[in-house]
Amino acid sequence: MGILHILVAGLLVAGAGHIVWRTMQEPPPPFIDPNPWWGPGERQKEDTTVRPFKIDVSKADLDDLKARLALPLRLTPALKDANFTYGFTDTTLNAVVKYWRTKYDWKKREERLNSYPHFKTQIEGLDIHFLRAAAKAGPGVTVVPLLMVHGWPGSVVEFYNILPLLTTPQEGSGVAFEVICPSIPGYAFSQASAKQGLGDLQTAQIFLKLMKRLGYEKFFVQGGDWGSLIVTDMATLYPENVLGIHINMALISTTGRMLKAILGSVLPAGLVVDAKDQHKVYPMWEKTSMFLRETGYLHIQSTKPDTIGAAVNQLPVSLAVYILEKFSTWTHKENPHLPDGGLLQPDFPIPLDQILDNICVYWFTGSITSSMRFYAEYFGKVLTRTIDNIPVRVPTGIGAFPQELGVDPKNFLAHKFYDIVTYRDHPAGGHFAAMERPHLLASDIHTFVKAVRQRQIH
Repeated sequence: MGILHILVAGLLVAGAGHIVWRTMQEPPPPFIDPNPWWGPGERQKEDTTVRPFKIDVSKADLDDLKARLALPLRLTPALKDANFTYGFTDTTLNAVVKYWRTKYDWKKREERLNSYPHFKTQIEGLDIHFLRAAAKAGPGVTVVPLLMVHGWPGSVVEFYNILPLLTTPQEGSGVAFEVICPSIPGYAFSQASAKQGLGDLQTAQIFLKLMKRLGYEKFFVQGGDWGSLIVTDMATLYPENVLGIHINMALISTTGRMLKAILGSVLPAGLVVDAKDQHKVYPMWEKTSMFLRETGYLHIQSTKPDTIGAAVNQLPVSLAVYILEKFSTWTHKENPHLPDGGLLQPDFPIPLDQILDNICVYWFTGSITSSMRFYAEYFGKVLTRTIDNIPVRVPTGIGAFPQELGVDPKNFLAHKFYDIVTYRDHPAGGHFAAMERPHLLASDIHTFVKAVRQRQIH
């Protein structure tokens, strides 16, 4: 180790000593109003009934979509050799819209979406939507309740590929999951808040109330993107209800994690982060550059969600461009260097019909603006968050997919998750793991729950 490394590390450790000491003092849980009213107007008597719901888009709405898709496209020629590095290209947009106009059949796709029963129930003044996938149990099979939470720009549509793999036992797990997939408030078929302040913590409370209303006092939770944050909140705040947590977007922001990342950037490889995990964090300038390049949307949605929301909510093509670009970039980091962003390639991991299903759900529900407000609610309070430094003590499983925007090493995650039972590095897959690599993610969830249950038995 060079003298410079020693001096820099010494200064960092000395300067951070007080911060580390404060980090060791676990903060109290944040206050969450136990009975707020997010609906319009004043509080009313809550309707606790669970009502069947069917996705059934009217002919008028379908005709409106077709008419808007038939409008001439105003295309800007792409720059030479730019591919998707500047964003969506004119030729790709033209091809996608042509397919949407001429081959995509919403009513057939609607049948697929209704293949699982859907419901709504009022919680804290909002109609909360969820689908329920029943376990296919048999002799020697234990039915385990599982709450799965989506993210942005996704919806419950993300889970249709993986649900059959969860509701039946896999790899000798002896478990079949009864899966509850709710829509986050303001997303798709869940009603949006009429008031400011409904963020991840409040959603965690709503989903706990949902599970209890359905008769589940104890259950496993799983999520990616916002879903990973929401279920992490649930595991942090409600450990008596959460049997275990599995996430496939494994990033944390505890003080200890941040300090460890800085130390690892100046110390020789392998001292702070295992050599096999160095690429997940370093070179730090490269990771920071990628983050800045790919999170422009985040800043806009965190500050003026209603402005960008109003723009993309006017035309289905605008909405599709905004969402499709994320499906391109977030499934593989090299996709921006392809002429079509990978979207039209035969080996793209998500069929275009399934992505259009998700886009149509946003379009027909008019929920893109309210979904973006979730960013403003989170990042508007991020500097005063204390929950990130409250540990999760329930059993934890991590699915690390190599094309995810960011994945923390196990020893970084240990600053938040005190009981990591499984941590699996997968050979392929990105941000939308349940759609892209359902078999890998399902296997990971089954393996994790099996390990938790075996530990409980012994």
